[in-house]
Amino acid sequence: MKKVIIAGGTGFIGSYLKTRFIENGYDVFLVSRLPDHIQWEVDELSHELEGAELVINLAGKSINCRHTPKNQEVIIQSRIESTTMIGNAIQKCKNPPKLWINASATGIYQASEIKSMTEDETELGNDFLDEVVTKWEKSFFEFQFSATRQIALRTSVVLGKNGGALSPLVQLTRFGLGGKQASGKQMFSWIHLEDYFRIIQFALQNKNLEGFLNCTSPEPLSNKNFMGILRKILHVSIGLPAPKLAIQFAAMIIGTEPELILISSYVTPKRLTEAGFSFRFPSLNSALINLLN
Repeated sequence: MKKVIIAGGTGFIGSYLKTRFIENGYDVFLVSRLPDHIQWEVDELSHELEGAELVINLAGKSINCRHTPKNQEVIIQSRIESTTMIGNAIQKCKNPPKLWINASATGIYQASEIKSMTEDETELGNDFLDEVVTKWEKSFFEFQFSATRQIALRTSVVLGKNGGALSPLVQLTRFGLGGKQASGKQMFSWIHLEDYFRIIQFALQNKNLEGFLNCTSPEPLSNKNFMGILRKILHVSIGLPAPKLAIQFAAMIIGTEPELILISSYVTPKRLTEAGFSFRFPSLNSALINLLN
């Protein structure tokens, strides 16, 4: 059977990818610190990577926390260390994986409410999230292989069932708190979890794709419009808005960063579109009908 290795694959995204790859006839192995998984050790990892079709690296501390100096260091180092270990393991392979996809993020782009950010953008962000992605991708592309293609998947917010970013928004909306957040003008880039899987499949099949790739829906929208569509799908007529100060206070209480909601992310998938990828859920309306009905 064709083999797929998923590092950091025990979470929301990794679990879905494992299920979908198995359904498509692949043998799937996870890398984690759990005893029944491949361990984070170069020799063992290298042995398991032999002959694999694909290795996907999702490992790294979540950015959904307070960005204290300590947490910032762990967020960056956890990504660099996992990437470096996989790269070192591939170097030791006699029959290395055909494709290495490393998770990345649209946070590398500058915040914009007007201009769409594509892979052609040269003026990148200048905040902590940009720093994370820049160092992450640098550690990834420091490796160069003749037999293994490399793609950094710059992913936006992933929407899926039973977890991820959508669940708390659904709960807020059902309690009547699903109005715009802050000005509501900030753009929201997103991707349906099934399209995330299909993009990986597409990248595996299209051998001319390499480098960085925006993994996001072709139809980003404003926070105000996002929340309006969510209320409509959930049949909730009232949605109280959340002022900026309320978001900052709530973020402090629950231990996250308000910028994750307040920063505008306007990113579009130019390279995927040009390569002929067809989104199953290009619009938020179609995505939410699938996920919530």
